[in-house]
Amino acid sequence: MLVRGFNHYFLICVFLLFSSTVIIGCQDQNAAEGQSDAVRKVSTKDEKTDQSVANQAKKRLLQKEEVTEVRGANSKKDLVLAVQVEHMDRFRLKDIEKKSKEQLKKEFPGYSIEISTDQKIFWELDKLEKQLQHKNVSSKKLNKKLNKIKQLMKEKP
Repeated sequence: MLVRGFNHYFLICVFLLFSSTVIIGCQDQNAAEGQSDAVRKVSTKDEKTDQSVANQAKKRLLQKEEVTEVRGANSKKDLVLAVQVEHMDRFRLKDIEKKSKEQLKKEFPGYSIEISTDQKIFWELDKLEKQLQHKNVSSKKLNKKLNKIKQLMKEKP
């Protein structure tokens, strides 16, 4: 009787251990998938279209609790970023933009920094990042696209 009870409890413990391992493993995979969507590292070997500054700025902004995704690009003088924020933080969009811009101005003093929470700007920067990844952008074209995006940022909805 004692052996039967022990086997029963042993099987329950093994089942619980196996179940918790599977659940924890799936959560880590989902977290990794979410992180890859949040920021896209853009690397180019061409010094004229080097995006290391934009990549550093994106990492810095993603450390903020309210920021969920970041897209951005930089030229020699300009750094243009778009962020998406948590739903409940949408009431503080201007404040988030202002504080983020102040932080990045301290870290990247040689750049003209523009930050937006506008979805349209986010999409435009997403397209530009994809083009940069596929190396379809010259430095002249990059400057032109960034200027176009900056003009869109100045338009009032």
